Amino acid sequence: MTRCFEDCFRPAKQSHAVGRGVGPPPTVSELCTLLVFLLDVIPLELYSEVQTQYLPQVLGCLVQPLAKEMEALSLPELTHALKTCFKVLSKVQMPPSYLDTEPASGSLSPVKGESSEVILDTNAVLPGDEDAAFPPLKSEDSGIGLSASSPELSEHLRLPRVSPDKDDVWKKDGSMQRTFLCLQELIANFAHKNIFGVQLTASGEETKSAEPAGPREEGGVRATAGSDWGRKNVGEAKPLGGPQLRQMLSDLFTVRGSPFKTKSLETPSPLPSSPGRKEEEEWAVDQVVIDPGSLREGCREAFAAACHLLLDCATFPVYLSQEETERLCDTLFQLPGAGDSSFPSWLKSMMTICCCVTDCYLQDVAISTLLEVINHSQSLALVIEDKMKRYKSSGHNPFFSKLQMVTVPPIAPGILKVIAEKTDFYQRVARVLWNQLNKETQEHHVTCVELFYRLHCLAPTANICEDIICHALLDPDKGTRLEALFRFSIIWHLTREIQGSRVTSHNRSFDRSLFIVLDSLACPDGAVGATAQGWLVRALSLGDGARILEPVLLLLLQPQTQRTSIRCLKQEGSAGDWHHWFNRKRASFKEAWGAPELQEAGGEESAPLSHFTTVDREAVWAEVEKEPEVYPPGREPGEEDLACCADPPDGAACDTADDSERTESADTSPADDSERTSSFSSPSREPQELSGGELCCTPLPAAAQGPPKPAASLKSTVKRSLARADSDKTQASESLSSDEEADAELQALSAARLLKQQREGRETIEALFKHILLYLQPYDSRRVLYAFSVLEAVLKTNPKEFIEAVSRTSMDTSSTAHLNLVSNLLARHQEALVGQSFYGKLQTQSPNVCPHSLLIELLTYLCLSFLRSYYPCYLKVSQRDVLGNRDVQVKSVEVLIRMMTQLVSVAKSAEGKNVEFIHSLLQRCRVQEFVLLSLSASMYTSRKRCGLAVAGRGQARRGDGLFEEHLISLGQDQVWSEHPLQTELLKLLQVLVVLEHHLGQVREEAAPQADLSREWRQTLNFQQAISALRYVQPHRLTSQGLLVSAVVRGLQPAYGYGMHPAWVSLVTHSLPYFGKSLGWTVTPFLVQICKNLDELVKQYESESAKLSISVTSKRENISPDYPLTLLEGLTTISHFCLLEQPNQNKKSAAVSDPTDLKNAKNAILEELPRIVNTMALLWNVLRKEETQKRPVDLLGATRGSSSVYFKTTKTIRQKILDFLNPLTAHLGVQLTAAVATVWSRRKVKRHSKTKIVPAASASQLTIVDLICALNTLQTDTVLHLVKEVVKRPPQVRGDEKSPLVDVPVLQFCYAFIQRLPAAALQANFPSLLGVLKESVQLNLAPPGYFLLLSMLNDFVTRTPNLESKKDQKDLQEVTQKILEAVGNIAGSSLEQTSWLSRNLEVKARPQISLEESDEEEDLHADAAATASAMVSASAPSVYSVQALSLLAEVLASLLDMVYRSDEKEKAVPLISRLLYYVFPYLRNHSAYNAPSFRAGSQLLSSLSGYAYTKRAWKKEVLELFLDPAFFQMDTSCVHWKSIIDHLLTHEKTMFKDLMSMQSSSLKLFSSFEQKAMLLKRQAFAVLSGELDQYHLYLPLIQERLTDNLRVGQTSTVAAQMFLFFRVLLLRISPQHLTSLWPIMVSELIQTFLQLEEDLKEDDESLRNSNKINRIKVSVSDGNGPSMGEIPQNELILYLSACKFLDTALSFPPDKMPLFQIYRWAFVPEVDTEGPAFPSDLEENHQECKPHTVRILELLKLKYGEIGSSDEIPMKSEFPLLRQRCLSSIRQLMPFFKTLNCAFKTQSKLPADPRGPLLVGFPVADSSRVLKQLEVCVEYDFLEHLEC
Repeated sequence: MTRCFEDCFRPAKQSHAVGRGVGPPPTVSELCTLLVFLLDVIPLELYSEVQTQYLPQVLGCLVQPLAKEMEALSLPELTHALKTCFKVLSKVQMPPSYLDTEPASGSLSPVKGESSEVILDTNAVLPGDEDAAFPPLKSEDSGIGLSASSPELSEHLRLPRVSPDKDDVWKKDGSMQRTFLCLQELIANFAHKNIFGVQLTASGEETKSAEPAGPREEGGVRATAGSDWGRKNVGEAKPLGGPQLRQMLSDLFTVRGSPFKTKSLETPSPLPSSPGRKEEEEWAVDQVVIDPGSLREGCREAFAAACHLLLDCATFPVYLSQEETERLCDTLFQLPGAGDSSFPSWLKSMMTICCCVTDCYLQDVAISTLLEVINHSQSLALVIEDKMKRYKSSGHNPFFSKLQMVTVPPIAPGILKVIAEKTDFYQRVARVLWNQLNKETQEHHVTCVELFYRLHCLAPTANICEDIICHALLDPDKGTRLEALFRFSIIWHLTREIQGSRVTSHNRSFDRSLFIVLDSLACPDGAVGATAQGWLVRALSLGDGARILEPVLLLLLQPQTQRTSIRCLKQEGSAGDWHHWFNRKRASFKEAWGAPELQEAGGEESAPLSHFTTVDREAVWAEVEKEPEVYPPGREPGEEDLACCADPPDGAACDTADDSERTESADTSPADDSERTSSFSSPSREPQELSGGELCCTPLPAAAQGPPKPAASLKSTVKRSLARADSDKTQASESLSSDEEADAELQALSAARLLKQQREGRETIEALFKHILLYLQPYDSRRVLYAFSVLEAVLKTNPKEFIEAVSRTSMDTSSTAHLNLVSNLLARHQEALVGQSFYGKLQTQSPNVCPHSLLIELLTYLCLSFLRSYYPCYLKVSQRDVLGNRDVQVKSVEVLIRMMTQLVSVAKSAEGKNVEFIHSLLQRCRVQEFVLLSLSASMYTSRKRCGLAVAGRGQARRGDGLFEEHLISLGQDQVWSEHPLQTELLKLLQVLVVLEHHLGQVREEAAPQADLSREWRQTLNFQQAISALRYVQPHRLTSQGLLVSAVVRGLQPAYGYGMHPAWVSLVTHSLPYFGKSLGWTVTPFLVQICKNLDELVKQYESESAKLSISVTSKRENISPDYPLTLLEGLTTISHFCLLEQPNQNKKSAAVSDPTDLKNAKNAILEELPRIVNTMALLWNVLRKEETQKRPVDLLGATRGSSSVYFKTTKTIRQKILDFLNPLTAHLGVQLTAAVATVWSRRKVKRHSKTKIVPAASASQLTIVDLICALNTLQTDTVLHLVKEVVKRPPQVRGDEKSPLVDVPVLQFCYAFIQRLPAAALQANFPSLLGVLKESVQLNLAPPGYFLLLSMLNDFVTRTPNLESKKDQKDLQEVTQKILEAVGNIAGSSLEQTSWLSRNLEVKARPQISLEESDEEEDLHADAAATASAMVSASAPSVYSVQALSLLAEVLASLLDMVYRSDEKEKAVPLISRLLYYVFPYLRNHSAYNAPSFRAGSQLLSSLSGYAYTKRAWKKEVLELFLDPAFFQMDTSCVHWKSIIDHLLTHEKTMFKDLMSMQSSSLKLFSSFEQKAMLLKRQAFAVLSGELDQYHLYLPLIQERLTDNLRVGQTSTVAAQMFLFFRVLLLRISPQHLTSLWPIMVSELIQTFLQLEEDLKEDDESLRNSNKINRIKVSVSDGNGPSMGEIPQNELILYLSACKFLDTALSFPPDKMPLFQIYRWAFVPEVDTEGPAFPSDLEENHQECKPHTVRILELLKLKYGEIGSSDEIPMKSEFPLLRQRCLSSIRQLMPFFKTLNCAFKTQSKLPADPRGPLLVGFPVADSSRVLKQLEVCVEYDFLEHLEC
């Protein structure tokens, strides 16, 4: 057969020698058909030599002529022949004889294994090559061959080609190897003839022009690299055009880097503007490329068949000896040198076809073949290299001196290296395949993508193919980008099956381009974004979730981010062990990771993100599977660790573990405990390493055997304020007090208490930090941030589709190979959590053990893990790492927010299955728990930082913190560094609250109706949850004590003002979802808002007063709109809870339970006064600000506050009104009550003494101003609300002092009315009348009635008379009722004299006057507060006095206006009823009744001024006037003057009757006093009148006086007569008094003479009884008249006479001209004692001495000169005598002494400095003296009790 086959080629050469007699020889096609038939029919298995020896030789004989004589055959024949060769090859088998030589050899298996594993079946690569129907052949000339047949062929033509003796078939240079070389030659020749040759014939002209182009353009590049290997084989063949073409083909693959690098050498722009231009510029050989239209189908078939054959031949091995094998290895691995021609021609041809032919089919076949061969070669080279290494290392070769089987790589590794490093072959092929993905060649897309992917996996670096895609995707030209996205989507969809069926996940994938596409989701260019989104949605719908997420997950699971739980670290032993453990871990990282992390700052900073985001899967696999160093086994992790750290699906297990651990730690012995406490700081560490107070614990001394000091004792109250109490001090004080004799019991108790505090503190912090995970090494936070940002971009643009996809996709690695590495890393992370090693062989586990079955669960878990992870303190990390980790935490929460938000909308659709799925997701990942704990821990950190900032930078107290805190490195930052994380956590909580609500709703609908016991159980559980210090499992977030306490504390300044807007937002948005805890949460939150606003106001005021600013505001900047934020929050929360929600159903599905709302409403209403108070404070500030704004003051001269918070007065004003206005409609009564409460708390500390109704303070007026500003409250509404509050005053909680608000609300109402203009007041009369009418009927406290009376009075005095009779009548009625009520109060200090008697008398108890009531201020407000018996007993009297005073102020004028002139009589009965309560006070002259007496007198005085009232009081007043005790009063004399005046004025005859009255008619007095008392009353009557009012009655008066003189008068009557004389001097003009002067002077002289007689008599009797010298007499001590003293009634007379003289002398001389005539008789006007007088006088002349001189001499004679000690101090002005009574006549000596010298001629006075003080006379200021005289006279009428 072989000879026949060879004969077929002969006629082509020697046609002339063929004879005509023989039939034509069989054609190649016929032979081929026959051969195939025979192979199918003959059983070849009968003789093994057929398949092992003969057929390989037949194959060689078939291939050789095909290679040499290709021109002889047409293309279809060539194809047929090649397919026949393939058939023969398929029957060839390897010879067993060689295999038997060394059956023990192990070298066979690696070869077989490798080839079977790596080589893909070509049928898969080129589907349908053999079975495709060929199109009809074209009869076209084959063209000129490029190589002539070799001469050796003709020599061997006649030899037998196939012989059984040949033993070298399978050896070196045997048939099989030769066959393969022939095949290579065939392919090279075919390419030159059928592919390149066509072009040379068709267009020779073009080639000539094209020839120089290649070398010229590429020469520069080639020269730079300095390798000329491409020019070999140049002169091999001589036909036309051969050298030039080969030169070009060689040059095509000269030294180049990537196409992008080369480009930068040629042109400054690294990225071409379009792919087309790039090809023109770079690929110079494109001009040689054929037009694909001219290629025949046959050419493609033939080429495919040849490639097919080549691939199969390449897999057969050869048998080599030891030396041959070694030689082969040497040649294989050496790089081709300069003189070497080892770069095979067939390879060049194939490479050229791959890159330069534009026929897609040919390119695909060539690329597929080449890639297969390259793959095969790489695998074989690895096997050979490995084998050689093994032999060399062991020094023993099992095949020594035997043949061994070797599969020789078709392309030597050296050449492969050259192709990879020195040419841009891979880049060009990638570009070719990328360009094939255009819309024109869609039929090639499947093949093209498969090849592209295979190229991607085979290329030297993953970047080769990715670079092309990435540059196209990032092209500035929009069209290019869109086209690139289209092509990427083709690659993506067509590689789905290939990638999914990977055996392992070691292979590459298109990560970078995927990331770029995902980045472009959020592209600002709409078209690009939309295209990317379209791809994403489609990919997700086709189940590509895992494929898309795999690179992201690999970034998130990178080994650097391994962490361990804080529990595992805690369970390490002492500090030494801990250090050892940590350093051990760190050593293993360094070894695993080497040093690259140190240079990250320089290298990666500049690279674009997409460059460092790819994950090299092979490297990761290699790294994690490498066994770590072996260490002595530590203790196995206990069950607790696993329960805590492996995140079990149900939290119950964790909780039990928790409790068991707590009890265990509590039971440990003190010694063990102290050891544990001291385990943080090892003595070997340098002090400076413990920087910033991070590690504050010191080891306890060995001597301390007792319990350790508590690090901190934390209050475990419901509020969980976590404020640290420093229990060290208490312990110290205890240790001081407990000396030797102290009880052992006490010590035990205190120790137990300390232990308990310590345990509680430890537990609280443990609870806070137990969720935290710690990194074991620094990681690159930018990679993680990038991964999260990709997730965020996807969630931002297509949340619905993404969440659906990840919810469907399971983590089952059996179905998707992508997730192998991911699940492997995940399992390693899980092991690291419980303290196992991350590296080394993974524990074998069944595939379903993956803890997170769905991708969504894995994503949630990863986000939470990053949120919970911190760097430990022992790890040396830069501040940049700490900040990077904080950014990662924030980003992870942002991603979680987006995921949960989407889950909310899933839950809303309310499908039961969805709800259960979400519920289990939240439960398994423990989302709510970790979020809450993270928030609490972060707040704790903020608070601690705040404490440190206050205490001083970095001065942390030693020992204040527990193990957990010292493990975590939180960075030394500002207070607000935690705020970004907290803000995001709050947003997440907001979403989770809504999500839980929707989940709960669906589950509640499904649940049956609750019975009572179930409700009771629910309530109990709720109570437990809301007061717990940790997360309580089945309950909603809103019922968790952790959240409630966080909300309550959130607005405290210690946690930073920057967080307040976020807190407000959380609470306001979660209002509908709070459920049972609404009241619990919201009320303290509102109170804190108010506190913060109050603090701002305080700060504003202190700034205005230029005081120091508060600490917190100095420490942190607060944004200027801060008050607005708080006000908006306050408004939203209050309105939600307080107002009915009509649109609640429409607005949100969350309808709060009415009972919950009601409870919240009640709780907030209790705090309403607090809120109103804050509003009033703000309002006051706004008013101040506005008044400051008005003057335009550029220089800032006005002193104002620099506070920025209240500059936007209009806005804040509007916010306050927006808050209050809506409340007035539904809650007007409560609001008014709150206003009243605030009013009562802002009472004036000391109001004016005379005010019974206290005037409103400035702060109270602010409230009035605020209420007036509410446009929803009209005046009548306010009055109506006041009436309602007074009728049913609500109790104010927490304010025991003022239980009711009825009085304060009336005070407010009074101030409000006073603000109204008269017109408005009149317009609102009905409303005001309603208030008065309703209120007066109630049982108010007395001040309430006073306010009603004041309001009524204010209305009456300011408005004109009412038009309507009915109104007038109503007004009179209400006036009557109010006055009667006040009258009753006035009578509250009276009691009946006896049973059934109507007579009243004053209770004998002390009364408090108005002046004193200041000290007892506002007893009505403080009634409950005072414990003093005296005060409480006199409480009614306060009101009785006040009531009398108020009536005195108001009554007369009020009645005058309320009752018109024709109605006055109607008022009299009312007045009588009121005076019924007044007269008993006026009858009682006791000292304790003085306040009431005064007030009653004032009332009567004002009433009696109106004549119409006299019927009500005339009789009683007259009785009182004639009462013996009438003058026993104090200053109320003034009122009585007017009362008596009114009495005498209104009754015409009354004065005359009084003057004519006989003393005998005064039955009340004892007989000897009657005359004097009557005279005194008559004098008072004259005094009460005006000047000269009674001068017409002067004759009558004179008659009365002379009557008294005529009848024997006593000294008492005489004394009263001198008083009467003084009254007459004051009340009658001098001209009318002329007739009276003689009487008055003679009476005075008479009295002085009597005094002189008395003094003389005394003197003589003294002299007779005591025979002693009368130089000076010691006076008795004044306990009654001693022997010789003047009796008391005589003294009164002398004093009265002296006062009359004093009065007469005091009058200015012009006012008293008549007295000047008599003056000389009483006072000396010249100096009679001077030395000049005796000589001038006649001898026997009797000198006339004035009375005063004589009396003075007698006094001096009797008592001697008075010393300064005895002298009574006397005023040195007229009138001289002011004293009320005398105890001895000696007291008048100063008076006489003064008169003795006062009127003498001034010039002749001796200049004696010791002389008495002179009085100026005449008096200069006459009016003042007259006033003084009047006061003295009034004073002398009064009978003071003390005299």
